[in-house]
Amino acid sequence: MKIPQLPVAPPRLAMRLEGPEGKTRGFWSYVQHGERLELHHGKVGTDGKRESRTFASAEAAGAFARKRVAARVAKGFWSSDLVFESSTWEQVKDSVQVPGRSGEDDDRVLILTGDVVVPHELWLDFRRGIFALEDPDASPFIGLIVRGNLTVEGCVFNGENDFGPFLQVDGNLFATSIAMGGSRLRVAGDVMTGDFVAVYNHGSVCVGGDLVARTIASDYALQVEGAVDAYRYQGQGSKVFAVSAGVEDAQDPHDVKGVFVPAVVSDERVQLAKARTLLVAGKPISRPEFTSIRAAFRQLVSKKMAEPDKVKSLTLEAKGLTSLPEELFLFRRLEKLNLRRNELRTLPEALGQLTELRELDVSLNGLLALPESLGALKKLRVLNLEYNCLWRLPDSLAECVELRTVNLVNNPYAYVRRAFGGWSRVQLMWDFPEVLTRLPKLEGVTFDGTPLRHLPTRRFDSTSLRSVTVRHSLVTEVDPDLHSQLTVSVEHSAERASDNIGYWFRPENVRLETIHDAKSDRYDFTEIIAMLGLLLRINIPTAAPYDRSLEKFRKGSADIARELDWDGSHPQRVRALFTALRDALGPLGEPYPGNALIAGLRGVFAVHADG
Repeated sequence: MKIPQLPVAPPRLAMRLEGPEGKTRGFWSYVQHGERLELHHGKVGTDGKRESRTFASAEAAGAFARKRVAARVAKGFWSSDLVFESSTWEQVKDSVQVPGRSGEDDDRVLILTGDVVVPHELWLDFRRGIFALEDPDASPFIGLIVRGNLTVEGCVFNGENDFGPFLQVDGNLFATSIAMGGSRLRVAGDVMTGDFVAVYNHGSVCVGGDLVARTIASDYALQVEGAVDAYRYQGQGSKVFAVSAGVEDAQDPHDVKGVFVPAVVSDERVQLAKARTLLVAGKPISRPEFTSIRAAFRQLVSKKMAEPDKVKSLTLEAKGLTSLPEELFLFRRLEKLNLRRNELRTLPEALGQLTELRELDVSLNGLLALPESLGALKKLRVLNLEYNCLWRLPDSLAECVELRTVNLVNNPYAYVRRAFGGWSRVQLMWDFPEVLTRLPKLEGVTFDGTPLRHLPTRRFDSTSLRSVTVRHSLVTEVDPDLHSQLTVSVEHSAERASDNIGYWFRPENVRLETIHDAKSDRYDFTEIIAMLGLLLRINIPTAAPYDRSLEKFRKGSADIARELDWDGSHPQRVRALFTALRDALGPLGEPYPGNALIAGLRGVFAVHADG
């Protein structure tokens, strides 16, 4: 995908700014003649003071002028070409389409009419930039409405995470860059910009048309009704994906360090707040050219590929891989392969070609399945499957006759819904994989945090077995004769079962955009009902008498209700959700007639369904 490029506005050779200076209004202007600047500043209505400064070059003169403009704009100055109107919230509130925006009737809103060009940064913070006030005791302006197209020859900037004046553009928005926090942005038409950063807290970005950007870096979802063209990073340590005409290229991800400059990258994450600060300073946050993980892999192994049979160990940790590069299977003599911290959901059958493997680490991927070709790895001794979403092991694993150690801790891991692509697709490992009992040289197996309900029905064949540990499972019964080779903790099974409610039944997993279609105003609770079904299956009968489970559901319900209607203006969302959950207890409860958890949940959900 070609990196989207924003047309660059030529440097301005002259500009006049006006703004508050104490209790008066001041002005500041410059005119550039090559390497010379003519500066003029003072109080509006006076002759002011003039000075001339000569620099080493025209570029240096222009840089000085831009720096001075930015400093003045930050203090509340703006281009004298901008003609603002001021209206009360009561006069304009019916035309404001910014989600969640409200105000007092006498609050003030700034208005610009027609196609507007702002030749500098546009601040969206109270008492900063155009929202600065001559009277510090006056009520602040709560927003800006542009009745036309808006072009900003600088950064649209909001530095406060919790709040800020809203910006509504009734036409299209063009900006050098955009860096948002708690302010709310609504553009009726298209948005075209360079780098676009949105720092989490209470802000929102809504675009009625298309969004074209060089990069998008955000830890909350931007609402775009049209198509997106950008390299997009969605926070929390994710990778960067090219999005073209709204379609994400999931097969060719980018490391954040392959897209963003080192100054904003730490621990494989984009430091969004720092990126926002650099943008308003006019500094780049993205690289001139982007390098995908596959391209980086080819660069990494380009020398090794000349003699692949000499490569015995290879590390591809934290590369954002969603599939394995074909070049990997040229290294037929590999003995150790590290694939930790990627986004692999399956492994290809070609894995069986690496017949010299002794150690395979695929932890922290979200793997759903292992290939049958795993049995071809006859020399495999160590298999690390920690932090995945495996719900079964292939029968061919019994052919790994040298296998000593298997780590199955935390299957499933925290991002189970994301790994499966939805709650309705989630499958869990309820039964101990009996293929492990047939490994002739097995020495140790560890399960911890896996919802095993049933232990193996046969003894282990291995005479070298030292430890088989099962912790934090759902197992409640152990046969002392059959399971004498296992160390099984059953005393925390009920606690583990109820803990899953706290992990899953929470606001992060019940966001409004996942249950409600704003265009049709229709709800779809299929996924959350599927999650509820999984939680019931985990907790019944393990967590009886259910006091702790009900308390977890009660707290989760209150948190979800509060998030769906945080300002008290949408109680219908809460009623719709909890009515659907209460009604779903009928079919979900059929396998458990007379169960106390089902009965108790009806009361928990009724509080919010009827409230």
